[in-house]
Amino acid sequence: MSAGVLAIATLRSLFQKTRQAALDHERSKVELKALVPEDAKEASGHGIRAKRSKSGAISFDIVREEPGHAAVQQ
Repeated sequence: MSAGVLAIATLRSLFQKTRQAALDHERSKVELKALVPEDAKEASGHGIRAKRSKSGAISFDIVREEPGHAAVQQ
């Protein structure tokens, strides 16, 4: 078996194993973005922080914080 064929087989397996996690990840980003108020620069809670860029794009970071607390910065 050539290196190319082995690489394709390995990557296909990895793709198959991680596909559902990738779909879940994308769905959670869409749903989290919907929870961020339109006028908020930053929002955080339950170990995640959302930041809005100047262009309006929202990015997420995992953070360590006290459970049950949420904050919104406008």
